[in-house]
Amino acid sequence: MPVGTARPTIPAPATAPSGGPAPATGPAPDRPEEMPAAVAERVDVAIRSLSGAWEIRGGGSYFEFEVTWTNATDRRFDEIVPVVRVLPFDSPAAVARLGVTAKGMLDRKDIDEWREVKPDQKGVDSGPQQGAFALDPGESRAVRFRLTLGADSMSGRLPIQADGYVGRGAKAVSVGGTQARMNVTTGQPVRFSATKATDMTVGRIPSELRVELANLDATGNHTVSPVVRVTDPLGRNTTHGLVPGDLSAEVLVDGEWRRLSGALDADGQVRLDTAGLTRVLGPGETAVYPFHFNLPKGWSAGSGLEFTVGGTADGGALPTQKARPRITWMADDAPKATS
Repeated sequence: MPVGTARPTIPAPATAPSGGPAPATGPAPDRPEEMPAAVAERVDVAIRSLSGAWEIRGGGSYFEFEVTWTNATDRRFDEIVPVVRVLPFDSPAAVARLGVTAKGMLDRKDIDEWREVKPDQKGVDSGPQQGAFALDPGESRAVRFRLTLGADSMSGRLPIQADGYVGRGAKAVSVGGTQARMNVTTGQPVRFSATKATDMTVGRIPSELRVELANLDATGNHTVSPVVRVTDPLGRNTTHGLVPGDLSAEVLVDGEWRRLSGALDADGQVRLDTAGLTRVLGPGETAVYPFHFNLPKGWSAGSGLEFTVGGTADGGALPTQKARPRITWMADDAPKATS
């Protein structure tokens, strides 16, 4: 069920849909302490779901909802600017302390066209306001919105804030607002990501690559570890042309570079021993692993390298990513041609 806020002293509008949000239990909407003299009363704002239960899955389908602004006063508002924004997660506490916001896109339907709006908009600028409308006494205006979250969004309880503003720029003030909350879930509780591999100068400047493992689960801990395999796909002497002794690999741990050993796996690739890099991540935590790779001067096997990087979460494999650094040599170090 959605949760919204409503003023008990203002009757529900005649056009409001039944089964609307219940009173909110989270933080109160941002509102000024005093209203300008020109605005004696407020506009009633209500949010209702058009997608069933108030739940959304990161990386899944969008969530659609409707916001209704009703003029419950006896005066006309020549311009109400609707502002709907996504606030930082407010629960659980481990995520709320981080001030994490959802990663995604918010669209507003203007007549027959969906228009992207800022999901983190906090007020009204001084320029023309698309989507603004007038409200006569007792009149209502309903506007549809849809929220799409990326697969890298965290899970938790996510508030949506809806306000009606009058005025623009520094003089803009909310004349009514409410909140609703939805449960956000993720398909994979741990997100893997990796940077591109930087250029390598053999025997001199290492290739750098960074792996990140982030716990998107708002309620539980997860044990993670990076996985790195290296091969020479152009090698001509063996299946891949690279043996563990050729590769220099380091990882930055607590401000110090630690050398990593490797061994050939069943596919003939050099798999680094990353058992010592295992970490337990709490909700919202991220483990960052910067790696350095290099080859000895004069190395010539296949003159190429390919990294396959990924990770594990609670013993299960995460998606992998491949990267190939551009390899160069100093003139004195270049491998000699062979006949």
